[in-house]
Amino acid sequence: MDQFELGEKGKIKRIFVVRNKIIPQGSIVHIIQRAPGKELLFLEKNDYLYFLHLLKETSAKYNFKVLCFTLMPNHFHILVRFEKQNASEAIKNLCERYAKYFNIKYQRKGHVFYGAFRASLCLDETYLLSSSIYIHLNPFKANLCKNLFSYKWSSISLYAEQISRESFVGYKFILNILNEDIEKARKIYKKLLKDSANLTMENILENRRALKIFRNNLVSFLYKIFNKTKRKYLIPEIDIENKIKELKSKKRLKKPQEKSARKYLIEQLLSRGYSIPEIK
Repeated sequence: MDQFELGEKGKIKRIFVVRNKIIPQGSIVHIIQRAPGKELLFLEKNDYLYFLHLLKETSAKYNFKVLCFTLMPNHFHILVRFEKQNASEAIKNLCERYAKYFNIKYQRKGHVFYGAFRASLCLDETYLLSSSIYIHLNPFKANLCKNLFSYKWSSISLYAEQISRESFVGYKFILNILNEDIEKARKIYKKLLKDSANLTMENILENRRALKIFRNNLVSFLYKIFNKTKRKYLIPEIDIENKIKELKSKKRLKKPQEKSARKYLIEQLLSRGYSIPEIK
């Protein structure tokens, strides 16, 4: 049973930051790692290329699939599906090998990365899409490129352009959420990127809730393209918490419409993975 099935059955819910890096087999995870302070991870073209070489090599060695990525001068984002329960070992290997290369090349000593990597599980399709769009928007929001689709060190071209070359990036996995026809899916994804480019996007390195906030802002766009089954996942987090408080404050409901609304809301919350004790 994968994470989306678990989410639908109420075993797990939405997205959360992984503690102690125990990442279950089959999980899709947003990995973030950064350089210490104001230092950089990538100083020139060959640094980016070598990291991508290591990422491809490591994904094959540890049997994980890279779904999308963005390499920024001082940090990187990768969205990964781990086929085995070896995420910590895999990312540690990737970072250690790059750090060794970086220190030798620039004749330096010390840490290249700032502590352990951060990992957040994506537990439904809306968070998976939100993570992907957030990752691809990073360079544009940081003013590293004038054209949204021109940043060289990300997987955005695989999502936005018709490309025939082989890639180790499994971009079709996310695009197929939007449409089984890849070219139609690309058009939808490209429009999502353009529409969401104007949304407020906080820095996830400074605010751990940045992705949740971004996802809530993205809801109106996702609502237009999702069918009724998927729309149940589009209730913004802040609305959910408010609705739960509202339910708890109204122990006795007299009007039929109030009882009906309460029943419907409870059904929606249960479908999102909330337990009865959490709701009541």
